[in-house]
Amino acid sequence: MCMNPASPAGRNSEHKIPLPPGIHLRVMKTADLHEVRKLHASLLPVQYPLTFFIQLLLQPRYLCVLATHEGSVVAFASAAIDTSHGTAQPERENKSSAHISLLTLGVQPTHRRQGIGRALVHDVARRLRASLCRCERQSGPRSAEGVQHGPGHSTVFVQAEVAHSNTTGKFFYSRLGMNVEPSPECHVPQVGLKTPTCIVGGVLCVLELGGDESTLAISADELS
Repeated sequence: MCMNPASPAGRNSEHKIPLPPGIHLRVMKTADLHEVRKLHASLLPVQYPLTFFIQLLLQPRYLCVLATHEGSVVAFASAAIDTSHGTAQPERENKSSAHISLLTLGVQPTHRRQGIGRALVHDVARRLRASLCRCERQSGPRSAEGVQHGPGHSTVFVQAEVAHSNTTGKFFYSRLGMNVEPSPECHVPQVGLKTPTCIVGGVLCVLELGGDESTLAISADELS
């Protein structure tokens, strides 16, 4: 969760955390399709159709970021950005025009508890945020720009759907500052998911593209 940079705690709330040794983040390519589909099938309870992955590759509102180790895909995060202002929630402190829905997230068991999942969430959010900024610059200025939290940082509002029984997943998101939403109005059903779910959401500070690609900005709250 982002802290107010004007507050005493907020001045030192941003840290650059290096990725684990040998781990690299990059955008999914067509050549990754088979491996990424296989990893989704092995890690998630939902079987996603081929059209889902093609959408991630071709649609500008969608993106899938991969974590690789020695050339192999070990984790993934896919998300979609909502560019309309109809989803804005004025009661929140977040005034960013970037509202992102996290679609899938998975890390191989051998690479868990190393911060890779957290890094992927931040990376897919900042890449989608950057794509929105490029579109806004091309179409002219808009009234709702991302809130700045220090040089090279901005905020995004991120939501994800989690099974009610997935206590580990809900704890993971709570560490990112994403908590269970009190209202079901923002519910976005997952493909083929039939178990009871809840929506978690929160405002994240992300390091804007153009900074050090081997590090990610993350708040002090997330380190505790």
